[in-house]
Amino acid sequence: MATPVGPPHAIAGIIHAQVFRDATQTDPAQAFSVQINAPGVPQQTLPLNNTATLDFPINSGNFHGTIHVEVDDFRLLPAGASGAAATAIACTVVFKLIEFFKFTIGSIPVTASLT
Repeated sequence: MATPVGPPHAIAGIIHAQVFRDATQTDPAQAFSVQINAPGVPQQTLPLNNTATLDFPINSGNFHGTIHVEVDDFRLLPAGASGAAATAIACTVVFKLIEFFKFTIGSIPVTASLT
């Protein structure tokens, strides 16, 4: 069962994101995800790990194009800890609008405890 971690976040006033933790997962790189709600798009879920990215179209207000979401700098804490010895994770979830070029419209700094 996934439970919310911290408060929900608003990106550019139209995208809403919430970090979740699945307590049944023992691997820190699989235990966390972010659920993303944007107008006109089915709910998206992005796992929090170093290889995670997600793209979806957006056509709302001044935003027309593709939203690219990526997880940057995912790491286990304390620094250098292995999966079993980790006590927390940290990363940044970055939201970019791709129209004619790519620019960042918001980001979420994530630090979450495994205990």
